[in-house]
Amino acid sequence: MKIQPGVGYNFDSSSKGFTLDTSDPFPSPDGSSTTHPFKIINVSLRTVSGTTTVTYQVQSGTINNLVPIIDDFASGTEVLLDRVTSGVPNPPTAELVSSNYDATTKTSYITLRAGAKTTTPFNYPDNDVTSNQYPVIIGGNAVTPDDNVWGFLVIGTITVDNITTPTTFTVSQNVTGSLWADRIKLGTNTARYYYARI
Repeated sequence: MKIQPGVGYNFDSSSKGFTLDTSDPFPSPDGSSTTHPFKIINVSLRTVSGTTTVTYQVQSGTINNLVPIIDDFASGTEVLLDRVTSGVPNPPTAELVSSNYDATTKTSYITLRAGAKTTTPFNYPDNDVTSNQYPVIIGGNAVTPDDNVWGFLVIGTITVDNITTPTTFTVSQNVTGSLWADRIKLGTNTARYYYARI
């Protein structure tokens, strides 16, 4: 009698006997790599001249196929998350100072802000990287409510033990993938923003 492989198992036989392999022939990722778009990474403490701040990076991702910018503390300019220097990936590093934290919760809300283009065509988000409405990631001391100019989405939080001299931090992640967003504005109502992970 010859046994054939079937659904959910593989079969192997030899002169020494046979084995039945019921392991998944198409296994899911084992979790060894947990990187995903918009993941807050490389969070660390940085002390310069007696002042300690928290620095962090955000894994590159897209919103409506646009790569957001972030303030790079080393250069003092806003740069794309997927910055490349001399052909080598060179992700920017942002910095949180005491004013970036809620004084009560000691939490900084790492937020993706995107605005609608103010001239025709009125696309959302604005795809002009030099525009103030272009998607940007910022650290703030509060959850900013949406308005008619910008939509705000908290991608994660960084909480410290002390906002003036942090020694420990905790990172929480809210967004785990690139996004497709839509803005709907009806009459005099405040614009509403909708997001879907892609």
